[in-house]
Amino acid sequence: MAEKIYVATIIDSYNYGTTLQAIATKDVLTRFGETFFVDYRREYWTTLGWMKACVKKTSNPVVGLIKIAAQMPNRIISRMIFRPFVTKHLSLCSSQPYLEGGEFAPDAVYCVGSDQTWNYECNGGVDPVFFLEHVPDACRKISYAASFGRSKLLDIEKREVEHLLRRFNAISLRESSGVNVLDSIGISNGVVLHDPVLLCGREPFERIADPGVQNNGKPYVLVYQLNKGQDLTSYAEKLAHANGCNVVKISLDWKERLPRRWEKVLFPAVERWVALFRDASYVVTDSFHGTCFSLLFHKCLGVFDPPKYSVRLHDVLGDFHMMERLLSAYGEKPPLLSEMKPTDWEKIDSQFVEYQRYAEGWLREVLESNGR
Repeated sequence: MAEKIYVATIIDSYNYGTTLQAIATKDVLTRFGETFFVDYRREYWTTLGWMKACVKKTSNPVVGLIKIAAQMPNRIISRMIFRPFVTKHLSLCSSQPYLEGGEFAPDAVYCVGSDQTWNYECNGGVDPVFFLEHVPDACRKISYAASFGRSKLLDIEKREVEHLLRRFNAISLRESSGVNVLDSIGISNGVVLHDPVLLCGREPFERIADPGVQNNGKPYVLVYQLNKGQDLTSYAEKLAHANGCNVVKISLDWKERLPRRWEKVLFPAVERWVALFRDASYVVTDSFHGTCFSLLFHKCLGVFDPPKYSVRLHDVLGDFHMMERLLSAYGEKPPLLSEMKPTDWEKIDSQFVEYQRYAEGWLREVLESNGR
């Protein structure tokens, strides 16, 4: 068993899904050794890097500056919420050796994942930290439920990542589509381990959730929407009206205006975010982790496709035999959740147990191994 496990995962984008997947990763891996997280911020996710990108993306620098001024409050608020939560719940270590090289403990295990650590577009190319480029070959390297975020790689991307991934002792992907990606570059030892949010179970999140009852105990439709889209908004309104509920929306934009009678919960604390899922009557979302938490808390769930990276949503719905909950697949008139066949939660929970047992067995095998 590993004495120490060093994890390179996404903790810098300051959103609920990435933050809670890191907490879940800690919960799972701590069963096998003392776990530390690389305190790494990608350039784009620093304030300066983001400001440069805003200006670069526009032909008129003034437009870029206006965009910066409009979005800066959201970035400040999100950092105030997520950074203290991360430092409170995770043991952090310096990212410098992972960026530039340095000393690495030969008897430790170095882990990447989970989340979209291998998403070429999000990371602005192949990220050396998330591919453990500077970790010596003599050290054990694994991935835990890492994700490419897409079902295919660019040709230039394939050439860059193949030799880096061949240095790993063991590779697990978050989605089954990721195994196909590995096969496309000639690596055949990948396995599927689901997102740690699904593998650690409900208990760790119940412990951190706000104990207060949400919406004064009244039934509500919870909307967690990461991408603009009128279809999702209209659907939630119809669902609430048909079932005598109001709508509670988790909002990530202080400027956002909502339909009348909707409650806007602006950047809730992470603890309250979890509680809002726990207490909802219905959940309508375009978020992968919003879907995962709905499954964990047995919520009546409806999912709309995001404009990008929908493969992971399709994979998790398919794995739990819930593709009928992909509302965007119905066209203009998806059925109301309250009119659909109830979910067999006993079957879902048995699937959780099966995935958790498999993941624990795989992790035990690779973490107790003394070599390749």
